[in-house]
Amino acid sequence: MPDDIGEECGLAAISMKENGNAENRGLFYLYKMLLNLQHRGQLSAGVTTYNKNRPQIIDTLRNIGTVNEVFSTSSTDRSAQIFKRYSGTRGIGHVRYATSGLNERRFAHPFERHHGRLWKWFSFGFNGNLVNYYALREELQKKKDYHFSLDNDTEIIMHYIAKEMDGDKRPSLTTVFSNLSRRFEGAYNVNYLNAYGEVAITRDPLGFRPACYAIQDGNFAAASESVALQNIGFEDIKSLEPGHIAHVENGDIKIEQYAKSKGRAHCMFEWVYFSNVASILDGKSVYLTRTNLGKELAKLETQKMDANCVCIPVPDSAKAAGDAYAYTLGIPSVEGLIRNRFVGRTFIESTSRADKIRSKYTIIKEVVRDKRIFLVDDSVVRGSTTIELVQSLKRAGAREVHVRVTCPAIIGPCFYGIDMSTVSELIAPRFMDEPSDQMPEASAKKLAKFLGADSVVYQTVSGLIRAIGLPKKQLCTACLTREYPTPTGEELIQISLKNFREGKPEDGRTIEMMKGCHC
Repeated sequence: MPDDIGEECGLAAISMKENGNAENRGLFYLYKMLLNLQHRGQLSAGVTTYNKNRPQIIDTLRNIGTVNEVFSTSSTDRSAQIFKRYSGTRGIGHVRYATSGLNERRFAHPFERHHGRLWKWFSFGFNGNLVNYYALREELQKKKDYHFSLDNDTEIIMHYIAKEMDGDKRPSLTTVFSNLSRRFEGAYNVNYLNAYGEVAITRDPLGFRPACYAIQDGNFAAASESVALQNIGFEDIKSLEPGHIAHVENGDIKIEQYAKSKGRAHCMFEWVYFSNVASILDGKSVYLTRTNLGKELAKLETQKMDANCVCIPVPDSAKAAGDAYAYTLGIPSVEGLIRNRFVGRTFIESTSRADKIRSKYTIIKEVVRDKRIFLVDDSVVRGSTTIELVQSLKRAGAREVHVRVTCPAIIGPCFYGIDMSTVSELIAPRFMDEPSDQMPEASAKKLAKFLGADSVVYQTVSGLIRAIGLPKKQLCTACLTREYPTPTGEELIQISLKNFREGKPEDGRTIEMMKGCHC
């Protein structure tokens, strides 16, 4: 559990063949897909559906809260009203974690733009982060009569899509997103619906974020992760290739390339932490990757194992890796930490990190007392959670606590949609300034002392790449190597490193320092 970091969101899209029950099934499938994508964002959720038989041809439900909160499933009557009002044969859905923007309903997705012309009336959701956001905004500001009510890249995307719809001739969606790809830099998966009933999902040319689709009996479904499609009964699920669009127009389902891809930059963190363990991303199983990470981590073990050693994976994302690590070394993998899955969101929340840890986890003292604990976590970002876990285990009677991390040391921010925006907020750069395949031993000892642990071992970069099973050139490992796959990313890391090394405070996100930059 890497210090409650989050990713921007999860996307879903559905198009059902017209029949007597299609309207009800369309929204129900969207709802189920969003439940299976809930781990990608718990701040807000929403759907836009298409129903040609109602005055509001496309209609949007969005609000702050989890999927079940937004759909009011705790109230049978209210939920039934929602499913009746928003029923439709086609639609898009979204769950959001805020890396930018306030925690307000107006920032929730999808964003709907009303217009009298059907192709200009559209709604969309977005997953990622545009690193050239400020340059795009400034370009619009130079034109007359543009007003911005939100300070985020989603609003900018809406304006640029609208610009592509200008004129009296309806453009193809492939052409629209092809033109946008020449302007956008960064991660930008988009799902889209218009009042003609066209449904689409796109994946950016570098493929930072995952996207997949399936076609079954003339029905079409797409989502950020395969588990969302699998759990509504779709089979033969395929990854959407970077720079491609999957869309439904007049009942025809097409998969087309809209932009040339100069390479691949699949985010390694999707396999390490973000994605559901049951998902398959770009042909690689998340579960098998995590078990491979555990095996790779076991190869690096230097501690001598004895009868008092136990492995405790931090639930839930480190479970597969922790079990594999323990099995390889011949020690038990035990549930010394029990996660409270029913805490949920609350407006009454302590500012104490220790209180937050206690609300999320219960330590079984009988399991940890007098044991040498090997605490396996998927990643350590800011370190505050790890400190509290180590201290809690020792207070519970652990003889030793050795921290083992399945992801290499994170020494660079992410500018492509993960909520770690500056070098200064990361713990590893305080002990390891330059990139390396593995954290040096001297640095690891200093970090262990800081965390209160008896030792710390990180995964190697090469071990991570072997575990995923994709070529290094197809992965974005920028937060591990400081090698960024886009030009603006390379500029931003230099800004953040300079501030970090000079001890300058970085209030907000590094990307905000690009305001007024014309490079």
